[in-house]
Amino acid sequence: MRRRWVAAAVLVVAAAAAVAVAWFEPHKLFVDDRTGDLVAPAGRVLATGTFRGLEHEASGTASIIDPGRPVLHLDDLRVSNGPDLRVYLSAAPPDAPWGAFDDDFVDLGTLKGNIGDQTYAIPEGTDLSRHRTAVVWCKRFSVPFASADVKVS
Repeated sequence: MRRRWVAAAVLVVAAAAAVAVAWFEPHKLFVDDRTGDLVAPAGRVLATGTFRGLEHEASGTASIIDPGRPVLHLDDLRVSNGPDLRVYLSAAPPDAPWGAFDDDFVDLGTLKGNIGDQTYAIPEGTDLSRHRTAVVWCKRFSVPFASADVKVS
């Protein structure tokens, strides 16, 4: 009887560990996803800002460029990898409390890679005078990894 309880307990612990690994994705701490849009879009640069780390160290620049329709271009981005990373344009200032970045935002999509250059289409109708902060956001844990002020004047 005792062996059955031990076997059941081991099974429960193993299942819980498997769920935790699948949810937290700890391997992302050790694996970088590199990307590189070969050429930055040509067009008028409307705004540029430098990334600053929030929950994680970060560097690189974010620019809003208008090659006919505005795009957000991340140049030489370096940020920690993580699960479910997204790119937002947020109405919160870049030094806002962490919980403010996902109050009023435009989701530009999944982060293509935690290292490298990348470009994201900005949806038509986005108010760039209001959504002025580029944010690398971990949607799974509601945590901002990095932000950059790209205020269009």
